[in-house]
Amino acid sequence: MRCNPSRWLLGLVPIAFISWVAVQFEHEGIEADLGRRTQEALSRAGLDWAAPIFAGRDGVLTGKAGDDAAPPRAITAMRDAWGVRVVHDRSELLEMVDKFLWSATARGDGKVVLAGFVPNEDARKGVVATAADNFPKAKIIDEMKLARGAPDRDAWLAGTAFALKQIAQLKKGTAELQALDLSVVGEAGTPQSYKSVRQALATAIPAGVKLALEKITPPVVDPYVWGAKANGTQLLISGFTPSEQIRKGLDARARKLFAKSELADKSDLAGGAPEGFEKTAAIALDQLAALKSGTADIKGREFSFTGEAADEATAAAVRKILKSDIPQNFKITEQIRYPKAVQTASGYTMKIAHDGTGVEVSGNVPSEAARTALIDAVKARFPGRAVTDKLQVVAGAPDGWQQCIIAGLAPLPRLSAGTTLLVDRNLTVTGSTADYGAANAIPQEVKAAVGQTCVAETKIAFTGDLNTNLTWRAVHDDRGGVTLSGEVPDDASRARILETAQGLFPGARLVDQMKIVAAPPEPWLSVALRGLTQMARLQRGEASLKATELTVSGLAASQEIAAGVRAAVPNQLPPGFTGRDAIDVMSAEQQAASVCQDMMRDATARGVLEFDRAKADLTAESTQTLRELAEIAKECPAFKIEIEGHTDAEGTDERNQRLSDRRARAVADYLAREGVASARMSTVGYGATRPIADNNSADGRARNRRIEFVVKVN
Repeated sequence: MRCNPSRWLLGLVPIAFISWVAVQFEHEGIEADLGRRTQEALSRAGLDWAAPIFAGRDGVLTGKAGDDAAPPRAITAMRDAWGVRVVHDRSELLEMVDKFLWSATARGDGKVVLAGFVPNEDARKGVVATAADNFPKAKIIDEMKLARGAPDRDAWLAGTAFALKQIAQLKKGTAELQALDLSVVGEAGTPQSYKSVRQALATAIPAGVKLALEKITPPVVDPYVWGAKANGTQLLISGFTPSEQIRKGLDARARKLFAKSELADKSDLAGGAPEGFEKTAAIALDQLAALKSGTADIKGREFSFTGEAADEATAAAVRKILKSDIPQNFKITEQIRYPKAVQTASGYTMKIAHDGTGVEVSGNVPSEAARTALIDAVKARFPGRAVTDKLQVVAGAPDGWQQCIIAGLAPLPRLSAGTTLLVDRNLTVTGSTADYGAANAIPQEVKAAVGQTCVAETKIAFTGDLNTNLTWRAVHDDRGGVTLSGEVPDDASRARILETAQGLFPGARLVDQMKIVAAPPEPWLSVALRGLTQMARLQRGEASLKATELTVSGLAASQEIAAGVRAAVPNQLPPGFTGRDAIDVMSAEQQAASVCQDMMRDATARGVLEFDRAKADLTAESTQTLRELAEIAKECPAFKIEIEGHTDAEGTDERNQRLSDRRARAVADYLAREGVASARMSTVGYGATRPIADNNSADGRARNRRIEFVVKVN
């Protein structure tokens, strides 16, 4: 039988194909096994940056190493793996930076941004984990990049952990490491956190780390309170002081005045002190030292003082100093007691009455000297008026009668007609006046003047006509500006409204278009201030006062705020005034747009957004802020963004208009390159027409050169 080659050759073809397929599958298995085992070996060696690739048993090292020594170690680890034939090095080194910068920013909006450089992935994971531990409820945004040039790794990691722990205690803040130089800037949320962070920065910085900058502001409290209580053996100080320097100064004064008493200072540092705080607190300590015991309290612009004096003369001297030396912006109440023998005669009466033409003084006085002194005091209060003396000298006047009768005499010249009657230790002042301010002020003035010496009662009737036919308006727009317009009674009312608006809307662009007309300031001013205060609780809105009708309208952030404003507007208005509201509650979409706008404004205020002088070219320092703005814009994809350009007043109006247009467009173009849809953005230039500061100063002009963002619901 002869062999046919063509037949067995045909049988070899499927055998060869099956063998080739088997080899391919075997290669894939070998490559996967080698890749897995070499990756495990690299991880055990602390070389997670390395990424091995295999073709058969031939390996390629890829990835970015943190230093020159790392690639040789990685190649050795791969070659030592069983089955590896050869390893080729295609790894790279991380970028080398001259300034190894790292920062963490707690923005106060529930987000923490980590930025700058880290030496390797292990360090990145460690920093992110530490941030998550310190900010368990915040969203951690990791913008860190790998780079070479890091300082000592252990000291650097300790510095980042320490920095994150400190800013976690702040209301908002930023910590930055430049190599191992630490800077911490921010605002404390409570006096306790302010003290804790400053103490840690002073005493607990990790070894190798140096404090380069500390700029932490204490929290602002309202109402601002301070108190001092002396009992003969101890002086207790509590509340708040605006700075460590003032606190130490008051303590030094207290130790000198109360040398035999124990000083316990439990005050904390906080911002928001009223004008004249330091002087008022110092006077309070001085006068407490003159008493056997006493208490002084500051609450906002109210100052109260109580205590026990050794005698009447000391009490009178303390009262005189309090009334003459405490700054005028404080409202003072005082009650100073002193030991006295009560020798009141039942029905001991003194009376001063005036009818608009003359004055009659009747009743009892304890001596001729007292008669002369009282008649002289009446004549001094009513110069040129006829004074009729019907007094009788009778013994048994109650102690402190002089203080009481003079307190009742003081307001009589301000009344059209009036009477002061002192019976034993009961003082009654009655009368009428066309001055609304006097009618409202006299009761408090009399009570403050008599203190605890006698019981005072006032019955003052207002007989005048109020000119309330004024029209006034305050508008808080969606760009954060506040415009005040319309009529105000006098210059003092205008100043008070401006001062209140500046306090309620800090940093806002305030436009004053008010004009002064002749009218009584009260009660008009109190009603206008109520409208302004309630409007400030809204996201945006308007307060208007037309004649005697107060209206507050606008958008509230929540149902609770809306309900609070609705209840406050008409509550306890002066007689004749009415209040109404037209308040809507923001939808979820509007609230989201408001949050986005606040985030963009915060990023702009916190960062750098600058142009070359007289040009529309953005500076390199603006890049980080622009990137942050782009990320915020992309997180709010449902809203339109209007970009406003503003300039200072230097140059012509036409030039400033064109420049503001170009600058707004430059910002929009940059954001578009960063991925923000152009269709969502619009630009507008206002030139120098909307200043937020005085263009007559360099600082004011710098504040006016700005970019603003308005986020709108589609």
